[in-house]
Amino acid sequence: MQNNRIRKIDFFKVYLRSFFMQAVWNYRSLISVGFEICLIPIVKRLYPDLKSKRAFLLRHLKFFNSHPYMASYALGVSMKLEEEIAAGNPDIANQLEEVKELLTGPLGRKGDQLFWLTIKPFSLIFGVLGLFVFSTVGLKLAVLAATFIIYNIPHFYLRYTGLVEGYEYGLDIYKRINIKRFENLRKIYLYFGVSAFFTFILLVLWDYYKLDLIQLLLVLLAGLVAGIVYKFSRRFYFTVFFTLAFFITVGLIFF
Repeated sequence: MQNNRIRKIDFFKVYLRSFFMQAVWNYRSLISVGFEICLIPIVKRLYPDLKSKRAFLLRHLKFFNSHPYMASYALGVSMKLEEEIAAGNPDIANQLEEVKELLTGPLGRKGDQLFWLTIKPFSLIFGVLGLFVFSTVGLKLAVLAATFIIYNIPHFYLRYTGLVEGYEYGLDIYKRINIKRFENLRKIYLYFGVSAFFTFILLVLWDYYKLDLIQLLLVLLAGLVAGIVYKFSRRFYFTVFFTLAFFITVGLIFF
């Protein structure tokens, strides 16, 4: 029985493999093949005979998709339930398939919102701002390194945390992937990125178009108005149209 327990080294092996989960992405089952390859250390640990290994592989070859970083939560759950199956509870296999299917939408949606829509673009904005501000090669390389670190801190952290929490909570993993849990992290990158973006715009206008202080303040005010309008309307195109219309009107009246 003790030999059929997952060890810390197995977590580390699965974690390293998870970085290559999309290497065998395909249109038929999306990331399921990569997902299964991540679990190879688990099948070696839990199942000594070929029959049980074959059943394991067939279970995880079925369709599965998720955000590649957040898929670690599903990996952790799979590790937990596979351990229970190996311990003599074959009925858990049906629950494993169901929970993976249920996790497809939430993990993909939350990962896209957090990384593709927030952390990735605003980390890039920080990098662009740094490259624009600094002129020496050494400082530019430092900015690129900082951009890499800023983006990958939550990436590496959530990959590993997903494994640990998925294994710890098992079928109750839904309690740990509520979007509110990640809201503070999303807001930090959102405010950080918006500030970097408007700083970059102001510097470009100051450097290339030689705008005076009043004009720069108007640009800053436009950004503030756009942020307020979007906060209450949650409509991107309405925000752009309203902000443009408002400041064109201001320009015609006062200038």
